Amino acid sequence: MGLIGNFFKRWLPVAAAVAAAVSCSPQAFVMDIEMKGASSSRLDLSGKSMSVVYLDDLSGRDTTFTKGVAEGFARAIEKEYFDGREAVNIYTMTKDRAGVYSAKDTLVNLILDTGDDVVFLFDSPQFGEVSLGGRQRIAGGQEDSSNVAYATIPFKLNLYAYDSMAKEDTVRMFRGTSTVRQALFFGDSSSEESLKLSVWDKLAEAGETIGEKSAVSFIPEWTGEALTFLYYETSAWEKAAELAYGYRWKEAVDAWMALLDTDNMEKRSCAEYNIAVALYILGDCQLAEKWLDMSDRDMPISLSPSLRQKILARNRQQSRTML
Repeated sequence: MGLIGNFFKRWLPVAAAVAAAVSCSPQAFVMDIEMKGASSSRLDLSGKSMSVVYLDDLSGRDTTFTKGVAEGFARAIEKEYFDGREAVNIYTMTKDRAGVYSAKDTLVNLILDTGDDVVFLFDSPQFGEVSLGGRQRIAGGQEDSSNVAYATIPFKLNLYAYDSMAKEDTVRMFRGTSTVRQALFFGDSSSEESLKLSVWDKLAEAGETIGEKSAVSFIPEWTGEALTFLYYETSAWEKAAELAYGYRWKEAVDAWMALLDTDNMEKRSCAEYNIAVALYILGDCQLAEKWLDMSDRDMPISLSPSLRQKILARNRQQSRTML
């Protein structure tokens, strides 16, 4: 067995014409690949620059909270798409009560102002009434914090997103409702009214948590797929297989392309098939389909229909993402 046998634990038979265990016939190996799918928002943010804008209605109640939402959202996006680097700028705008912030013109102007590909705009939240509960006395507490109570505030929050690179020129709107719960420490002389007023300055951390949760809808979902590659027991084919095993997909594609100059239709078809698999992994499903078409024309192999189904399914998914 060649060098590739040192790398792969699992082998698959590949139809009668491919499975013969002779040196002139192709062998197969399987890799379990984590494939990135679409997010639940259907927006594809990979490779795009982004900014987050939040509105301040100057009421004095929501500024701390909404700023925290924007920061938590931006940090979660950076963690997923930028390896945690600070790459998402955060801006604030004073809210005009007569403004329509879900309008496309508003988001397009923000794209022009920020220079980014995608902009997210958090509207000012709509809060319900503050309620207090769970009052407790703290043993040994300081005079001004000898008690604790928990304030709960229901709210509604709208988020508008615009992707200037998307196929459809439209604003995406996301609406959410939840409840903030905030611990308040106070002295014996504090009134209920003063406690309710004090809560608004303490909502930064709660806002960050809400922002992080809001970002989940824009995080891609990952699924595991078992994908099969073909190779021959020659140094050139084994080198290409080793590149694939090391997730060096572009280099592997180059190596397989170098093997296309042959009169052996079976070998050429196998190389074209492998290129199609690699392009599918890289997310270029349209080009992957073209290479699979070439493989089928040269010499159809039994693995082709299964790969074609995967490519077509991913193409449909990507089309929905752009809508």
